[in-house]
Amino acid sequence: MSTQTTFEDLDLAILTDELSLDLEAAILAGKALGIRRYELRCVDTYEQRVPDLKPCRREQLQAWVQQGELAITALSPGLFKLRPENLSQLKAELEQTLPATCEWARELGAPCVIVFGFLRSSLAHPVEVIARLREAAQVAAAFGLKLAIENEPGAYCDTGARTAEIVATIGEANLGINWDPANAVVAGEAAYPVGYERVRPWLQNVHVKDAIPLLDGTWANRLLGDGGVNWWGQLAALRRDRPVDHVTLETHVLPLLPSTRENLRRWKALRQATDVLLNTERS
Repeated sequence: MSTQTTFEDLDLAILTDELSLDLEAAILAGKALGIRRYELRCVDTYEQRVPDLKPCRREQLQAWVQQGELAITALSPGLFKLRPENLSQLKAELEQTLPATCEWARELGAPCVIVFGFLRSSLAHPVEVIARLREAAQVAAAFGLKLAIENEPGAYCDTGARTAEIVATIGEANLGINWDPANAVVAGEAAYPVGYERVRPWLQNVHVKDAIPLLDGTWANRLLGDGGVNWWGQLAALRRDRPVDHVTLETHVLPLLPSTRENLRRWKALRQATDVLLNTERS
């Protein structure tokens, strides 16, 4: 006789700019969807990225956090989306933007800062990338924070396998991975199970979106289930293994709010489907 088990669900966070660039509108929309955990990236415009927000936006966020109305899971300032030989920008990001982001993350109670793994370049050796990412991890550690490298097509950290190899080589205790299965698919990897099995020991955050590579070498973002990610298998593995306690919805499909609502509906359907799979495994 099989026994049905209720598996603990993963909490769902969302990037505020996947709801609206208007911060207040984004939080109101999130609350209406039952979401209280948020990742911060862009506010007001896509060019205005944390930590460079208007003082009124920073004060507003701080007040919401202090009042317990929401929680911030991570800050994503978009650092290290550059080639390693771009020394002037790299210096500014390491010595100014990253510490400023970490300071604000600590004030907001956000445990993690998300960065990228440098654009590939024929003028740089991977050893340089490893050294700079190690330095970044040490900056975050000084603030008591985790640093998560997001895999991205075109970067040294593009697939799960290559990102895990770099993180393992660096070996800093606070350094981990912001796993983006859709980005891994675009980079040519079977995100689940291949990429996931490599990144699992270092998972700190997971972005939930879908995408499909195109014949011209570009890619298109899609609603969940319409791209190349095996989200049924990936979600089941995340619920089974519990490397993280939440995942973060990153719609990336226009129009934003209707697409996010549809992605949320599909996510709930996936969750129900994984209940069946996990209970079958347990029986």
